[in-house]
Amino acid sequence: PTPLARSSAAAVQLLIVRLTQVLSIPRRAAHRDMLRFEGAAQFRQRIVLSTLSGRPIRIDKIREAEGTDASQPSGLQDFEGNFLRLLEKFVNGCEIRINETATTLRYTPGIIIGGEITHDCGTSRGIGYFVQPLLMLAPFAKQSLEATLTGVTNEQYDVGTDLLRTITLPMLRHFGLPDASLRIIRRGAPPKGGGELQLSVPVVRELNAVELTEQGRFKRVRGVAYGSKVSPQLANRMVEATRGVLNNYLPDVWVYTDLYKGKASGNSAGFALSLVAESTSGSLLGAEVCGVSGALPEDVGLAAASALLEEVRQGGAIDSYNQSLALTLMCLSAEDVSRVRTGPLTEHSIGTLRLLRDFFGVSFQISADAADDSVLLVCRGVGFRNMSKRTT
Repeated sequence: PTPLARSSAAAVQLLIVRLTQVLSIPRRAAHRDMLRFEGAAQFRQRIVLSTLSGRPIRIDKIREAEGTDASQPSGLQDFEGNFLRLLEKFVNGCEIRINETATTLRYTPGIIIGGEITHDCGTSRGIGYFVQPLLMLAPFAKQSLEATLTGVTNEQYDVGTDLLRTITLPMLRHFGLPDASLRIIRRGAPPKGGGELQLSVPVVRELNAVELTEQGRFKRVRGVAYGSKVSPQLANRMVEATRGVLNNYLPDVWVYTDLYKGKASGNSAGFALSLVAESTSGSLLGAEVCGVSGALPEDVGLAAASALLEEVRQGGAIDSYNQSLALTLMCLSAEDVSRVRTGPLTEHSIGTLRLLRDFFGVSFQISADAADDSVLLVCRGVGFRNMSKRTT
């Protein structure tokens, strides 16, 4: 070979060596940056923040202690595995490894692609269990999310679809997501579910910083009393019991009855009541109570009204259902200061604050108001940007 050919070959080999070194750096860095956790607490939040930050995680001792008792389940549960299957449809290239006893999980994030997905959420948990993580991930996807989810629409342990539609989605408008929508196609009560909803979330380049600190004076209450495969009198009794409490404080109280029969009523009979209080500052606070087996509709109405009054008394501008979502979006928002006033922080919200510090290094300034139970949280966003969204 000529000297020119030998020099060209040497240059190519040098380029290959340098490329190999460059490509090997992220692998070593990713292994070094792996975060380790123990236990099943904050499972969804850990997976979501790992996906957004790009940092792999390992979770050990998932319900390992409970496994010593034969009556207690051990390892990952069916609804957590179902959530991981939903994530695989939504995140391209993610890697999930679970050991034989399902007590250890390793997760390597991929790229959030979004698009059209259909998923059966099962009956172990409500659809709200799956919607909340999607609302954190979908704004930063490659394509707008169009999801069709089936399962239980109203359930006592998870936020119901009515509160997601009337409180959570309006809250997203403050962060720059005005076009998110949720449509209930069929109701699904436990234990057999059968409900269906359609969720649409657009993508954004960057979230807005927010200022939600004024609760204001409450001027109206709206609500939905729904029933599936039950007598219409049950919904009316819930409405009467609720108005009997709330009309002592406000004259403008209107609760709609939403009754379902036939195919639109799902696979099980059930009823629930959701309430939303709107203030002069635009704050929306909500409460929801589902009618469990043997519950009287009057008891459901009184419990929902009492829960709503407690949310108002706590002095927050957002309710306890949306604390964790609001804190996460504040952290991801533009590089500006965000302020939010909430009621007393829930255990889940406290865990979220710790995870945001671990994944993004963001610490919140927290100050309690002596006049009530409200808490003011202040942070500076990391300026998280959706690099997949095309600029116009």
